[in-house]
Amino acid sequence: MRRNEYLKREIIYSAIFILVGIIALTGFVIGFEKPVMIGIAIGFIPTGVGMLLIYQKAKKHAGFGRNIQLEKEERNTYINSKAGHTAFWVSYRYIFIAVVLSNAISVSVQKFAIFTLVFMSVVYFLFVAIYHRKY
Repeated sequence: MRRNEYLKREIIYSAIFILVGIIALTGFVIGFEKPVMIGIAIGFIPTGVGMLLIYQKAKKHAGFGRNIQLEKEERNTYINSKAGHTAFWVSYRYIFIAVVLSNAISVSVQKFAIFTLVFMSVVYFLFVAIYHRKY
């Protein structure tokens, strides 16, 4: 795929992220599922704005474009895919063990969910780093 087509598509995706965040904020304002809507808005709006800024800058500077091409390189795609696969199974086993031990451990669902999101991200990036050294 050509660089400009890729950047255009990613800018559209970032606009969609921002739009979803704004829609979630309107749900928060009208009082529909406030905690969920504020969580969606806090997640989607900064992600969309960050993506938009990165890809707008990549349009103007060739160096960023080269970094994007390297990101899509076969080796990096393989490493990210393998890390995602391994992180999924590690997270799956963690959740299975947590469910089995749920009667013995007294933790709120909200705290468990927050810890799980952090745990999954840390595991994924840990395996990305390990596989970059390995391959």
